[in-house]
Amino acid sequence: MFYSINPTYLYFAIPGLILGIIAQILISVRYNKYSNQDAGNNRTGLDTAKLLRSQEDYPVDISLTQGRLKDNFNPVKDIVNISSDNVHSGSVANIAVVAHEFGHVDQKFSSSILFKIRTAIVPIVNVGSHLGYILFFLGLLLNALNLAELGLILFASSTVFSLITLPIEFNASSRGMKLIEKYDLIAQDRRNGAL
Repeated sequence: MFYSINPTYLYFAIPGLILGIIAQILISVRYNKYSNQDAGNNRTGLDTAKLLRSQEDYPVDISLTQGRLKDNFNPVKDIVNISSDNVHSGSVANIAVVAHEFGHVDQKFSSSILFKIRTAIVPIVNVGSHLGYILFFLGLLLNALNLAELGLILFASSTVFSLITLPIEFNASSRGMKLIEKYDLIAQDRRNGAL
């Protein structure tokens, strides 16, 4: 038996999927470009994390995590997770990523309102974004419109979260750049790669 797919659902799902894919491609291209350019300060990403924690007196732990571009700040546990590729490399990209994560640390300890809102809704959105895709496409395949609608709602919550997150991410990058400049983490003639 053949089930017809209502194109209205695709109008909502496909743009979000395409934008997400484009964003990931752009991040990977930029990271790859500057991961081969030395920051010019003889520090690795891990050295940078330790320096920022010490000099700024942030009460956070630094943890190493496997993978590439898996760096993040866990504001609940006050842990800055540094990807394994940042441990030994001192490229412009590696230093910029670490500085960005410490930009998030600074947001928390300077009581940024947007950061507090984002932290509060992260658990809900994490479930919604992963489960939303599954329910949406499962609902379309089974022609179960209620299931597809539920998936679309959960997926939409992750889109709203992304819109809230954008100013927070830009602000973390701005704060990270201030740290780069303050501690001369990247040679001045190479800082464009950290923008």
